[in-house]
Amino acid sequence: MKKSLCSSGFKDWPIEKVLEWVEPLGLDGLELWMGHIERYQEEQGPLDKLREKLQRQGLSIPAISGYTTFSGGFSGERDLVHEFTSMKRNMDVARQLHCPLIRTFVGHLSSRKASPEQWGQIVSDIKKIMHAAEQYEVDVAVEVHYDTFADNTESVLKLLEEVSHPRLAVVFDGANLNVERINQMEALPILYPHVKHVHLKNYSWDHSNLYTSIPVPIFEGDIDNRALLQELARRGYDGFISLEYFGDKKEANIEKSLESWKEFEMI
Repeated sequence: MKKSLCSSGFKDWPIEKVLEWVEPLGLDGLELWMGHIERYQEEQGPLDKLREKLQRQGLSIPAISGYTTFSGGFSGERDLVHEFTSMKRNMDVARQLHCPLIRTFVGHLSSRKASPEQWGQIVSDIKKIMHAAEQYEVDVAVEVHYDTFADNTESVLKLLEEVSHPRLAVVFDGANLNVERINQMEALPILYPHVKHVHLKNYSWDHSNLYTSIPVPIFEGDIDNRALLQELARRGYDGFISLEYFGDKKEANIEKSLESWKEFEMI
C-alpha cells in the first residue's frame, strides 16, 4: 500500500505551497485537485513541468480529483455538455501527467431518491464517458459518497453492472459510507474487486447534523480504520490510499494520522 494526500483539502493554497508542505511527510503520491492543475497552467505553463516537480520529490500522481457529477439534464441543474467537456479535459490532463485515474461523482442526490429515468440517463452518460476513457487509456473511478447515486454497495454494484466497462472503477471511502450508517468492513468485501483507489479519514460524527461533525486523525474517530488497513493488507492491496482532510485543523490531522499510521505498520 502506498500513502498519498488529496490536495483538494488545500484549495486556498497554490500547489507549490502544498508540495513544500508535504515534502518532509514521506508520502508516495499526491492526488491532485483539478483546480490546482488549472491554476498551475495559468501561472506556470506546461504540465510536464508540474510532473517533473512531483518526480523530484519522489511523488506519483495516483488520481486527479474532478468534480463532475453528470447530473446535467435533471431539470437543468447542471450543464451536461460542460460536464462532458470537463471530463475530457481531465482525461487529457491525466495523460499529460501520466496519471492512471480520474475521480468522479455520479449524481447529485441519494440513490434512494433517484427516479428510474434519472438512473437510466446517468448510466447512458457514463457509458459515453467510458468510450472516451478507452481512447485516453485512463480509468474513471466513482467515489462512494453520500447524497450521490453511489451512496451504498447496492447502488454502486448496479452502476458497475449496467455500465459494464473494465475501466470503470471505485474510490472506496469508508467515512462517506458511515454517513449512511453503513459499516465499511461489511462494504469492503463487496466492493473490493472494483476498488482502484482509497480515501482515508475519520470523524467524530454527529449524525443529526452532518456538518457539525469534527474531523480527527485516522485512528481517533468513530470508524475502525485499523481494521480497514489490516484487511486491505490481507487482501494484497498495493494501490494508493489518500488522506483526505479539510478545515483549519487539516495539517495537524494529517501529520498525526501519518505518525500513527507509521507506528501501526511497525506492530
